[in-house]
Amino acid sequence: MEKKNFTSLSENIQMYLVTIARLRVDNQPVPLSQLAQELSISPVSVNEMCHKLQDQGLVVYKSYKGVSFTQEGEQRAYYILRRHRLWEVFLVEKLGFDYNQAHNIACQLEHATLNLVADRLDTFLKYPSVNPLGQLIPRADGILPERPLIFLARFSAGQCGYVISCDVDEATQSYLDEQGIRSGARFMVVSTSENSLLVQVGSSNVSLARTLAELIHVETDENKTKKVVVKSPQLNLEKEESKMHLKKQSSIKQMPLHELKVGQHGIVVRVGGQGPVRRRIMDMGLVSGTKVKVVRVAPLGDPIEFKVKGYNLSLRKNEASNIIVEMPKEEAV
Repeated sequence: MEKKNFTSLSENIQMYLVTIARLRVDNQPVPLSQLAQELSISPVSVNEMCHKLQDQGLVVYKSYKGVSFTQEGEQRAYYILRRHRLWEVFLVEKLGFDYNQAHNIACQLEHATLNLVADRLDTFLKYPSVNPLGQLIPRADGILPERPLIFLARFSAGQCGYVISCDVDEATQSYLDEQGIRSGARFMVVSTSENSLLVQVGSSNVSLARTLAELIHVETDENKTKKVVVKSPQLNLEKEESKMHLKKQSSIKQMPLHELKVGQHGIVVRVGGQGPVRRRIMDMGLVSGTKVKVVRVAPLGDPIEFKVKGYNLSLRKNEASNIIVEMPKEEAV
């Protein structure tokens, strides 16, 4: 297929097209308010430009819904997006920039990159399919490939992949970010049990409740997965370590938080309850993976005081009963 000559498009138009492409979710129209915020431009200016893009046959604009691509506009946007994300890969992997720096530089380079340069860059990088955040890179023909998404909870020990998105609330996302589990993060499942998974992210191992892993969308890394199943002495060692992790996890006792005794501690596995009560608990920092210790219990058993992340908080017994924790074997009674 002949490549589009988008040098005829002004840099301003290219900027609008690639921004719409990045903001679009499930082919739904992008609201003008969101586009204006992303570009730091007034809504009035964005409205005027979207009408111009529509007159050029690049987008379709519908009041109160937003802007979506025509076939021509989509293909041109993907040509620009391809260059942007290829440069992100190059700048992060080859030059050592962090992602935010790479993204800002790529915003400038995407407009000045010729077809030949983009193709040579693609070849040099060995045809990456995603950028450092795990976002798809359009192909040379201007088409964005499809990818099947699955949940992390469905992975087996030894499987590798990277995180696409997390369907969780803000408090839980903050916890996952602290553990390095964010969009684009590469991981390997070290071991699994009935209620949890042990996941390696970078140089750290993170224990995730299976209920939380059911909310994390991931994509398999076929190349890395194949490497894991190759027979070698090192692999046998990894398998033995995985079995030990699994055996250890199966011996860990789980219980409602209110059943812990004074001085005992546990790791939050999941938070039950509904609506405002559950939200309040998670806003206090009691999310999956958090260490919590019982400080004291009122004479009548209610309320109970806990230590979480360096501060003390009190919960009613019925609130604490909605929080399931893992208790280390040596402390289990």
